Amino acid sequence: MKGRKQRQSAIVYGASGHGKVVADILHACGIEVEGFVDDDPRLCKQGTGLKILGEARWLMQEAARRPLAVALGIGDNFARRSVAECVVRSTAVLITAVHPSATISPSATICSGTVIMPHAVVNAGAVIGCGAIINTAAIVEHDCIVGSYCHLSPHATIGGHVEVGELAWLGIGSSVIPEIKVGRCSIVGAGATVISNIDEWVVTVGTPARTLKKLARAV
Repeated sequence: MKGRKQRQSAIVYGASGHGKVVADILHACGIEVEGFVDDDPRLCKQGTGLKILGEARWLMQEAARRPLAVALGIGDNFARRSVAECVVRSTAVLITAVHPSATISPSATICSGTVIMPHAVVNAGAVIGCGAIINTAAIVEHDCIVGSYCHLSPHATIGGHVEVGELAWLGIGSSVIPEIKVGRCSIVGAGATVISNIDEWVVTVGTPARTLKKLARAV
């Protein structure tokens, strides 16, 4: 019909379980999911009704042929960063995926490639970097800065003015009190309570959180 608005479509890069969830979020937003891109074509997305369209090479070729919108479906922080860089090189558009049940303040800043899961909250003045994951029911309080390619797991909570360095991972149910800095590439264990600054490249666990070990620096 003339004048009918064309439905927006997107591709999910990553055909793992996390990619399946991202596809569900896009569907909930009224976005048609064409399928997955993944470098392991053996993966099967049972129950999604979607298929793997191709690998990174396919994305490069297809993006040169037509406009493409791509959402990140990779759970691992470092792999997600690499995939985001691949998408940018392909000239495809890296999009955010925000579930309709999430609460996002109008004054919050959400950068490209981020995924925000059901019932998550991002409050006033918060800044979420590129390619981050704010998982189910996670809470980002006012004026926080969450670095690029971080992952806040389900029910993780960070208080006001917290800074989370890029590539950091906060485990399920962890919490960080206000005005704390969590170093880049660090890991906060599930259920941990962070009441003092966390160094870069360390694993912290417990209540109050303490350093369990140092991580080998990969980047």
